Amino acid sequence: MSAVAKTTASPIERYKTAFDARWQGNDELIALRRAAFEQFSAAGFPTQRDEAWKYTNLRRLESRSFAPADASALDAHQPDWLTTSGTRVVLVNGHWLPALSSQTAQPPGVTVLTLKQWIQHDPAAVAAYLKDHDQLGGNALEQLNLAFFEDGVVVNLADNTVLDQPLYIVHQSTSAAAQRMSHPRIIVRAGRNSSVTVIEHYLGANETEYFTNAVARFDVAAGGAVKHFRVQQEAPRAFHIGHVQARLAKDARYSIHDLQLGGTLGRTGITALIEGSGAHAALFGLFTPMGTQHLDAHTKLDHIAAHTTSEEDYRGIAGGKGRGVFNGKIIVRPDAQKIDSRQSSRNLLLSPTAEIDTKPELEIYANDVKCSHGATTGQLDATSLFYLRSRGLSESDARAVLIRAFAESILTTIDLDSLRTALEHQIDERFKLANEAKA
Repeated sequence: MSAVAKTTASPIERYKTAFDARWQGNDELIALRRAAFEQFSAAGFPTQRDEAWKYTNLRRLESRSFAPADASALDAHQPDWLTTSGTRVVLVNGHWLPALSSQTAQPPGVTVLTLKQWIQHDPAAVAAYLKDHDQLGGNALEQLNLAFFEDGVVVNLADNTVLDQPLYIVHQSTSAAAQRMSHPRIIVRAGRNSSVTVIEHYLGANETEYFTNAVARFDVAAGGAVKHFRVQQEAPRAFHIGHVQARLAKDARYSIHDLQLGGTLGRTGITALIEGSGAHAALFGLFTPMGTQHLDAHTKLDHIAAHTTSEEDYRGIAGGKGRGVFNGKIIVRPDAQKIDSRQSSRNLLLSPTAEIDTKPELEIYANDVKCSHGATTGQLDATSLFYLRSRGLSESDARAVLIRAFAESILTTIDLDSLRTALEHQIDERFKLANEAKA
């Protein structure tokens, strides 16, 4: 009688098997993918020993075995999609679905194509762009995206071009994405004095476990303006890691609303490189971990040039056993004088088992600057609850009013009516259920 030893491949080995099966050849782009995967393989998944991941444990994600997602159909328009009058691009399980994307002609000065189309047309140009914008040595999960990405959206705006209507990018994961991973990429290059609004919306089929590892890059030329809305509304069992980087030239403007509602584990990392004088970056965020959700927001405002400004306002609301994380860093480089930067992190705990870890940071290497930051964490105000109940509101209704008021400071900064209305409805429904459960 003999026993046969049972071996299990490590997580990195499973990803290597998937990589080798997916990419063959030696062209410039595949060589770049291979170098990125080697870096990911050497670093592995971040652990809590890494300061940037101190509060976020990826062992559940690391233990899963996700295969690359294939192109899939979607039978009907999803009711949770936003109603917008602009251009819509739909990615299903990480792949472009033309049947549900806008087919109208693009405005003069605007080019919107899929990343796969760009690769097919000019792979050398794609490789050159990625070498310039994704230098090896960054976040290991960004390198995982670089190794596995297949599709996404590329937007180019010529100088002095204004796109009046928003560009709506839908990232829809279906039941076919179960135990699959997708690595979409968004590239936006806004020319001098151009203007564009981009909405990214991540959604997934209920009870489907999958992994989304998304990267977005924004290059804003002198005088350009980009408004970016990022809504993470993944399925309850999904894992979502997002990486956003914006580079701002002289007098450029970039703003983002980072809204995290879904997933079992979600994290968004946002970096704004403020490289030209007169540039301004604005970061607004709202994360709402409920049940056993873990939602993490990591931001970095890097003032490289003098005479630049930035503002940041993040709010977290946690209930049940939910856990939230906010880590915001402001960096002022040695030659970046005359900086004005403000940061605020405010957090609300709805139950004794909820937790939010907040870590605002300043790194200032110049001596003529105005920088401030602050963080608060607390519970619903008992006096305000008593006042509302004395006016005839039930406890659950009174709690809902105070929760909405807390979130409203972020929601009211959204100047797209359809998006703001949809999010207000989502917030109301989310905490109505939580209050009913508490009652």
